[in-house]
Amino acid sequence: MVLATPRPLFAAIDVGTNAARLEMARLGPGGGLERVLKEREAICPGEGVFARGAMSSEAVERLVSTLRRYAALCRRHDARVRAVATSALREARNQTKVLRRVREETGLELEVVSGEEEARLICLGVLHRTPVWERSLLVDIGGGSTEIVLATGEQPQGLWSLPLGAVRLTQHFDTSAEVPSAQLRRMREDIDARLRESLPGFVPRLPRVALGSSGTIRAVVEFAARDGEEGASREELTRAVETLARMSPRVRREYFEERRADIIVAGALLLERVVRHLGVERVLAVKRGLRDGVLADLVREGLVSRLRHAEGVPAHRRATGSRGA
Repeated sequence: MVLATPRPLFAAIDVGTNAARLEMARLGPGGGLERVLKEREAICPGEGVFARGAMSSEAVERLVSTLRRYAALCRRHDARVRAVATSALREARNQTKVLRRVREETGLELEVVSGEEEARLICLGVLHRTPVWERSLLVDIGGGSTEIVLATGEQPQGLWSLPLGAVRLTQHFDTSAEVPSAQLRRMREDIDARLRESLPGFVPRLPRVALGSSGTIRAVVEFAARDGEEGASREELTRAVETLARMSPRVRREYFEERRADIIVAGALLLERVVRHLGVERVLAVKRGLRDGVLADLVREGLVSRLRHAEGVPAHRRATGSRGA
């Protein structure tokens, strides 16, 4: 793809549990972001982390190879880049070695963000340019963690990050095959107990409709919602969980791509329990999320740097390279 434009380019790299992703964008005439490049590699960076506590050597090799290519693309197009990693690397005991290899072999400073920072970036990505009076509730279910945000406008009022994710639960309870009703009941009890420990039981003026920003939520909502309906209700989510649990892996793959099919029961169940715990009536799936927040942050920082430069104040970051460069 030829990216011939005088406007600066911004790049967001996201290393999650299931995949590594790259998005490149530039500031549009109206102030919005125009996507010019988007890539996803299902390299499973979190392989081995939740079961053995460390990223496997095979996963490290896949990650370094992918990030080497992403870094080359960013340099080629002179993009200002921020690379972030979430729950899998947050918990990997070989995190330091992995980050060192990434830095030495790709030139990227891969930043392991806290759960709170991940939630903040998701909030900014989903709610960027939302009216200042509008109150929103966001839910993002990843492979290793779930982020929940209560916000007014695009400003978060409450940020929660829970060590509950679709991959983590799938591995812990082995839900890749058919799930008996007794096992489903135990999972619900376990998730509910963790939600009671981590989330407030009652929040005044909580929106009745939540925005779901992850690929897992989009897949679950699309499966659960009736034709012609916008989003999925609590009752529809419960029916979807029961239906998916009874399906064989082969049948699930008729509805979802293979990697998603393996974790869909855990993802649907987690969404159902979060929705019921918060008293939400409906979930609407959105396509924005973490990488959109990273890009919005980069654009803001770029504008500040340009203003400082115009005023004769040295910019605190270079135009290319990693966030920490």
